[in-house]
Amino acid sequence: MSFEAPDYLASLRSFVDAYEGPAQRAVALAPVVFEFYARLFGDTTLSRDARAMVNAVLAYFVVPQDVLPEAEFGPFGLVDDLFLAGHVFRILRRELKPGAVNHAWAGEGDVDDVMDTVYTESKNELGKRGREVLRLAGLG
Repeated sequence: MSFEAPDYLASLRSFVDAYEGPAQRAVALAPVVFEFYARLFGDTTLSRDARAMVNAVLAYFVVPQDVLPEAEFGPFGLVDDLFLAGHVFRILRRELKPGAVNHAWAGEGDVDDVMDTVYTESKNELGKRGREVLRLAGLG
Protein backbone atom coordinates (compact mmCIF):
# COMPACT_ATOMS: atom_id res chain seq x y z
CA MET A 1 0.00 0.00 0.00
CA SER A 2 1.50 3.34 -0.99
CA PHE A 3 0.78 6.78 0.34
CA GLU A 4 0.13 9.64 -2.02
CA ALA A 5 0.19 13.10 -0.50
CA PRO A 6 -2.74 15.34 -1.38
CA ASP A 7 -2.02 17.99 -3.97
CA TYR A 8 -2.64 21.09 -1.86
CA LEU A 9 -1.97 23.46 -4.76
CA ALA A 10 -4.59 21.77 -6.96
CA SER A 11 -7.07 21.85 -4.07
CA LEU A 12 -6.37 25.53 -3.53
CA ARG A 13 -6.93 26.32 -7.22
CA SER A 14 -10.25 24.50 -7.16
CA PHE A 15 -11.25 26.16 -3.88
CA VAL A 16 -10.82 29.74 -5.18
CA ASP A 17 -12.13 29.07 -8.67
CA ALA A 18 -15.14 31.27 -9.41
CA TYR A 19 -14.96 33.05 -6.03
CA GLU A 20 -16.71 36.40 -6.08
CA GLY A 21 -16.65 38.61 -3.05
CA PRO A 22 -14.45 40.81 -0.87
CA ALA A 23 -10.74 40.84 -1.75
CA GLN A 24 -11.60 38.94 -4.91
CA ARG A 25 -8.35 39.76 -6.73
CA ALA A 26 -6.22 38.70 -3.76
CA VAL A 27 -8.17 35.50 -3.15
CA ALA A 28 -7.82 34.54 -6.82
CA LEU A 29 -4.05 34.89 -6.42
CA ALA A 30 -3.84 32.51 -3.44
CA PRO A 31 -2.61 29.52 -5.48
CA VAL A 32 0.23 31.42 -7.16
CA VAL A 33 1.23 32.99 -3.82
CA PHE A 34 1.30 29.60 -2.12
CA GLU A 35 3.31 28.15 -5.01
CA PHE A 36 5.79 31.03 -4.74
CA TYR A 37 6.44 30.23 -1.08
CA ALA A 38 6.59 26.48 -1.76
CA ARG A 39 9.21 27.06 -4.46
CA LEU A 40 11.08 29.52 -2.24
CA PHE A 41 11.17 26.84 0.45
CA GLY A 42 13.49 24.83 -1.79
CA ASP A 43 16.03 27.65 -2.08
CA THR A 44 19.14 26.52 -0.22
CA THR A 45 20.54 30.07 -0.09
CA LEU A 46 17.84 31.35 2.30
CA SER A 47 19.09 32.53 5.65
CA ARG A 48 17.82 30.77 8.76
CA ASP A 49 15.50 33.69 9.58
CA ALA A 50 14.15 33.89 6.02
CA ARG A 51 13.51 30.14 6.02
CA ALA A 52 11.61 30.44 9.30
CA MET A 53 9.37 33.12 7.79
CA VAL A 54 8.76 31.06 4.64
CA ASN A 55 7.86 28.09 6.83
CA ALA A 56 5.48 30.26 8.85
CA VAL A 57 3.64 31.31 5.68
CA LEU A 58 3.37 27.75 4.36
CA ALA A 59 2.20 26.41 7.72
CA TYR A 60 -0.36 29.20 8.08
CA PHE A 61 -1.84 28.33 4.68
CA VAL A 62 -2.45 24.70 5.66
CA VAL A 63 -3.43 24.99 9.33
CA PRO A 64 -7.21 24.61 9.63
CA GLN A 65 -7.78 26.89 12.63
CA ASP A 66 -6.46 30.37 11.95
CA VAL A 67 -7.94 33.84 12.29
CA LEU A 68 -10.36 33.29 9.38
CA PRO A 69 -10.86 29.52 9.02
CA GLU A 70 -11.65 28.49 5.46
CA ALA A 71 -14.12 25.88 6.74
CA GLU A 72 -16.20 28.73 8.16
CA PHE A 73 -15.54 31.55 5.68
CA GLY A 74 -14.95 29.68 2.42
CA PRO A 75 -12.42 31.25 0.04
CA PHE A 76 -12.68 34.55 1.91
CA GLY A 77 -10.96 32.70 4.77
CA LEU A 78 -7.74 32.89 2.75
CA VAL A 79 -7.52 36.63 3.38
CA ASP A 80 -5.54 36.17 6.60
CA ASP A 81 -3.20 33.68 4.90
CA LEU A 82 -2.64 36.17 2.09
CA PHE A 83 -2.04 39.01 4.52
CA LEU A 84 0.71 37.00 6.19
CA ALA A 85 2.21 36.10 2.80
CA GLY A 86 2.20 39.75 1.71
CA HIS A 87 3.62 40.95 5.02
CA VAL A 88 6.45 38.41 4.94
CA PHE A 89 7.19 39.24 1.31
CA ARG A 90 7.70 42.88 2.25
CA ILE A 91 10.24 41.81 4.87
CA LEU A 92 12.00 39.23 2.71
CA ARG A 93 12.11 41.36 -0.43
CA ARG A 94 14.95 43.39 1.05
CA GLU A 95 16.97 40.25 1.78
CA LEU A 96 16.22 37.93 -1.12
CA LYS A 97 18.45 37.95 -4.15
CA PRO A 98 16.64 38.80 -7.41
CA GLY A 99 17.59 35.38 -8.77
CA ALA A 100 15.87 33.64 -5.86
CA VAL A 101 12.69 35.66 -6.33
CA ASN A 102 12.65 35.14 -10.10
CA HIS A 103 13.26 31.41 -9.74
CA ALA A 104 10.46 31.02 -7.19
CA TRP A 105 7.93 33.19 -9.04
CA ALA A 106 5.83 31.14 -11.46
CA GLY A 107 2.91 33.57 -11.63
CA GLU A 108 1.91 36.00 -14.31
CA GLY A 109 2.94 39.62 -14.01
CA ASP A 110 5.47 41.29 -11.80
CA VAL A 111 5.87 39.60 -8.42
CA ASP A 112 6.16 42.95 -6.63
CA ASP A 113 2.90 44.20 -8.15
CA VAL A 114 1.07 40.95 -7.40
CA MET A 115 2.27 40.82 -3.80
CA ASP A 116 1.39 44.49 -3.34
CA THR A 117 -2.18 43.73 -4.48
CA VAL A 118 -2.33 40.73 -2.15
CA TYR A 119 -1.02 42.71 0.81
CA THR A 120 -3.18 45.80 0.25
CA GLU A 121 -6.47 43.97 -0.33
CA SER A 122 -5.98 41.53 2.52
CA LYS A 123 -4.83 44.21 4.96
CA ASN A 124 -7.88 46.33 4.10
CA GLU A 125 -10.20 43.40 4.81
CA LEU A 126 -8.48 42.35 8.05
CA GLY A 127 -8.02 45.75 9.63
CA LYS A 128 -6.78 45.40 13.20
CA ARG A 129 -7.01 41.61 13.01
CA GLY A 130 -3.73 41.70 11.09
CA ARG A 131 -1.90 41.87 14.41
CA GLU A 132 -3.67 38.71 15.52
CA VAL A 133 -2.52 36.95 12.35
CA LEU A 134 1.10 37.94 12.95
CA ARG A 135 0.94 36.78 16.57
CA LEU A 136 -0.60 33.44 15.62
CA ALA A 137 2.09 32.92 12.97
CA GLY A 138 4.81 33.71 15.53
CA LEU A 139 5.85 36.94 13.82
CA GLY A 140 4.27 39.57 15.98
